[in-house]
Amino acid sequence: MNTTQNWVLAGIDGSSLTNAVCDYAAWIAQKMDAPLKLLHTIDHHPEATDHTDLTGNIGIDSRDQLMDELTQLE
Repeated sequence: MNTTQNWVLAGIDGSSLTNAVCDYAAWIAQKMDAPLKLLHTIDHHPEATDHTDLTGNIGIDSRDQLMDELTQLE
């Protein structure tokens, strides 16, 4: 009985290649019909990475509005 499950592991580090790695890993996982696991590595040399923000964007002026609201609550 074969109990091993195939999955795709993609190592990401926030560099400029992170988007491409995620795109290719998702494509491969879909073709293999396998789950995708992302392994985020931490580089202890911050000058060596291009910190790509993949968290999304909260909108124009939202940050300023949030800061004003937090200041008023303080």
